[in-house]
Amino acid sequence: MIGVDNVKEFQVICIDMFQTLVNIYTRRNFIWQRILGEEYSLELQELYGQQLDRQIFEKFHIHISESKEFFNLKSIFEIYFSQIFKENNLSYEAKKAAEIFTGEHGYAVPYEDTEMFLDIVGKKYPICLVSDADFNMVAPLLKKFKFDKVFISEEVRAYKKDSENKMFKKVLEYYGVEPGRILHIGDSSSDIIGASNLGISTCWINRHDYKLKSDVEPTYKVKTLIEVLSILGIEVDNNINIGIKYA
Repeated sequence: MIGVDNVKEFQVICIDMFQTLVNIYTRRNFIWQRILGEEYSLELQELYGQQLDRQIFEKFHIHISESKEFFNLKSIFEIYFSQIFKENNLSYEAKKAAEIFTGEHGYAVPYEDTEMFLDIVGKKYPICLVSDADFNMVAPLLKKFKFDKVFISEEVRAYKKDSENKMFKKVLEYYGVEPGRILHIGDSSSDIIGASNLGISTCWINRHDYKLKSDVEPTYKVKTLIEVLSILGIEVDNNINIGIKYA
């Protein structure tokens, strides 16, 4: 672990979007209600949701790290939904389901500490977004959050954990600072591995008590963005009211 005395040397803060700044779980019901229509039930949502999670677990790393061709997330999830619908003998349209799934991400609810974190840290550091996402997934959220720069996989045509480290190389090229002077905050192994591969300092935010699926140890581990403030040497009044102000 890097000592707190050194954190004042950070020059840039990078941050992930989903499950770091906003909670996609808040859109789960909306996603499956739109996909299943009149046949929607919590039981079917749970069943198909688990199957989708399995598809992601078994195949996503292949699409983002082993494929020589870039596929945006909508295309990838169309494949997953097609397989789920085939396995369950369902007649739903996979392309439409993928559009719904990715589109609903843009309306995920911010976590309670998000607004305060971006406001306080943004006054001291440039904050850039680094997100494995399609444009439609983040477009509504970019109207609510202010970033110094945005790096989105559909634009860069690479994911955080790709074999060439293209996403984080773009970050380093843009800011022109030493990797260790950048702190990247994210919730996934892709965040930690991708950034660490180039020497970028990492902070794993584990809001939902996950197990990190990575042999690479993050520089810092936190459960909230409030904890990151202390890592950055920023003192915060404990009486500050933290609340969601976004619709």
